[in-house]
Amino acid sequence: MTALTLASLPPHIIKSIIGYVIEAPGDFEDLIAEHVSVNVFKPLPHVCGSWRAVAMPIMFSGCNVSLGSNTMFAYQAVEANPCMVERVSPLYNKYVRVVSLKIDYFGIADGSVMQRLQGSGFGASCFPNARQANFEIEFTPVSTVGAAEALDNVKQIIVFLQQALPKVNSTSIEIIDRIPGDRDIHSHALSVLVDHVTQDNSSTKLQLQQTSRPSIVDTLCVHNLTNLECQWDSNHMHLARLIHVNSRTLQQLRICVHEMPKFRNLIFTETNALVVFPYLEHLIIRKPPHARVGVMPAIDCVAPFPRLKRLQVTFEYPFSDDLPFRSNNSSLGIVSIMLDHRTIRLLSAYAVFGKDRLRALQHLVVGKLDGQRAEQNDCYRDFFNWVLPRVRYLFIHNPLDTQILLQTLPPKRDFGNLELLSVLHSTISLSQIVQMLVAFPQLKTLVCQYSNMGDKFSGMSIRQVAAMLRSKYDPLNQHIQTLCIYDFPANSINMVAASILLLADRCPHLRMI
Repeated sequence: MTALTLASLPPHIIKSIIGYVIEAPGDFEDLIAEHVSVNVFKPLPHVCGSWRAVAMPIMFSGCNVSLGSNTMFAYQAVEANPCMVERVSPLYNKYVRVVSLKIDYFGIADGSVMQRLQGSGFGASCFPNARQANFEIEFTPVSTVGAAEALDNVKQIIVFLQQALPKVNSTSIEIIDRIPGDRDIHSHALSVLVDHVTQDNSSTKLQLQQTSRPSIVDTLCVHNLTNLECQWDSNHMHLARLIHVNSRTLQQLRICVHEMPKFRNLIFTETNALVVFPYLEHLIIRKPPHARVGVMPAIDCVAPFPRLKRLQVTFEYPFSDDLPFRSNNSSLGIVSIMLDHRTIRLLSAYAVFGKDRLRALQHLVVGKLDGQRAEQNDCYRDFFNWVLPRVRYLFIHNPLDTQILLQTLPPKRDFGNLELLSVLHSTISLSQIVQMLVAFPQLKTLVCQYSNMGDKFSGMSIRQVAAMLRSKYDPLNQHIQTLCIYDFPANSINMVAASILLLADRCPHLRMI
């Protein structure tokens, strides 16, 4: 057998080593580089040719372009380093797959951005292999450019960017509006810019931050809009028209709701026609901090999200019915919601927890809500008895829910599907950890916070507990591989260590603690 050397290592092994060096496990090529110092990367391409071939595409897979008073470039590996470069480097450009441009819109409108780009080496086929372009377009209060002149300058930079990025087929556009009031800010020129940079796209992401100005939203022409992030505020009807036009291409919608009753305008036009989102897979609903947004009234017999795969609501359930759960029983696999007894009873009344509902559900995140009472435990038990045989990944953020979960587990019944259980915000005892490992025989990962030995082992020495576990469980759990047990501050480190060793003794495939 030939011994491996550094030069003869397979590429996937070299990639794993680089991932270990930068402390980014798994697929890390798309990570933002501020997490990595350039000094960590510097030696890697100089090991040998094989290492250089693997390291260079990772080091320079992205280029961030800041078009402020000076044009500055930062390749991915030097993003966090204050030493940025003023000209693009042909040596690295062939590796770049993602180009991000931070632009002051009025710099485009008055032609100054074009002048700075031309003087920086950013020219035709500058990034020949880039597939994605990210634009951050910011409006600032200063502008003396007329609309006609702005449009001419916008058209020039469109041609320039298309030549510099010939293979881009995916675009992300973030529009940041910092201008007070509602005066016209060259909305037609902006629309032309967005129209042209997205027309050949296979997918387009649009972020409207601090932008409810009708003159911007009404004129936008976005091609193949697949991903939208927006504010659903007092001017939401202008945004609704943009969404309705793109309802058949949207795949992900992140929406910050200011008044939940007006969410109805998302799924109905101004003429009361139903809008269906046939390809929407991710729906994420949030609200402004500390805002009270109300509840959307019930709507019968409509199913606007038939292929939804992921539903995330970051506050108390804002619907009066099961609207987001309709007609997606075979696709909805990830649900993250705040559950209280009102929500559980509401969804139960609409048979969401019925036998033939949510057949694809595998990943459930139960958020934390304040004010939950112990006298409502029965509905939680019914909920967990429905959930546990179905899901593979369960995250619980409310300590009370964890205690109800433990009460739900009968002594001689197992729930064989669960592979990951996270109850990080709850303190549980060693005896309760044992209870979970027995109840979930397929469990591979358990995340929890340690409290004490528990009532079951109260008054017993470590040796006696070990003997009891060995006599009763052989093994305790065959599949558990990772235990993430966080020490509660009041505990002795020796007791925590002893408890971990007791678990490791009865779990033969445990690899990481």
